[in-house]
Amino acid sequence: MKPETEIVRVGEWQVYVERYIYPGVTESVICVNGALSTTLAFRNCVKNFKNRVNVILFDLPFIGKSRPHNRLSRPLPKSEEVVILHTLIEQYQPSYILSVSWGGLAALMALSARPSSIRKAVVASFSTRITPAMQNYIERAKMLLDEGRNHDVATLLNDEVGKYLPGLLKQANHEHIKNLDHETYRQASFHIGQISSLRHEDYVEIFRKIETPIMFVNGERDEYTTAQDIREIGNYIRDCDFITVPEAGHFLDMESRPAAQCVSNVLNDYFFVEKALAS
Repeated sequence: MKPETEIVRVGEWQVYVERYIYPGVTESVICVNGALSTTLAFRNCVKNFKNRVNVILFDLPFIGKSRPHNRLSRPLPKSEEVVILHTLIEQYQPSYILSVSWGGLAALMALSARPSSIRKAVVASFSTRITPAMQNYIERAKMLLDEGRNHDVATLLNDEVGKYLPGLLKQANHEHIKNLDHETYRQASFHIGQISSLRHEDYVEIFRKIETPIMFVNGERDEYTTAQDIREIGNYIRDCDFITVPEAGHFLDMESRPAAQCVSNVLNDYFFVEKALAS
């Protein structure tokens, strides 16, 4: 089905939103992209959630279908990403939130404000610890971005965090990354600078404010946001669970059919089983 689309103004930014609305379905899930990802990253989730929950997707101002509506005179800091997410949650009142990769930080920061409509959250492929593999990746990526070596940035992504993706998705990734404009690359470099300075100690008080139940999902083979490291967050968030997807890397359900089925089962069981039992 075709989604309903609109442009939502948040401060100086214009945000492209698409919503998949199903007849008779009253609850929604809002999905939060990772770095340099667009709404296309959630196509598996749209299929998985069909007729079970309405789906809200959006592109940040510097990427995807939001990009033509914004003049990037300055980079977008994480704090403003959170304001955008807060605004969309207030407007659409979703029951659930699903984030991937570094979208997890914005999701957690938004949850610390205890939005009244959100009942459950899934945070996938996220960790507050910068592993040696991640540190090496972001240092190389920032150097290539600053030098304007678009082709090499795309190759690095596929060789590192995307190493387990099938060939067709690697090709699509490569085309997407290498064709981004200069302002978007500047945003990517700024974003990587934010990641490299991330220390989980800086966010402990934010995590402690979260009351929403959260399921953290990580790939068994992901050396960038590891299934082991994320468990430390359980010291600060009192209502959380952890799932490891077997033989999956950072991109989880995009990497293989078994991983996609595992993620589908996790999402459906976590978000909807309780509802099915009650009905």
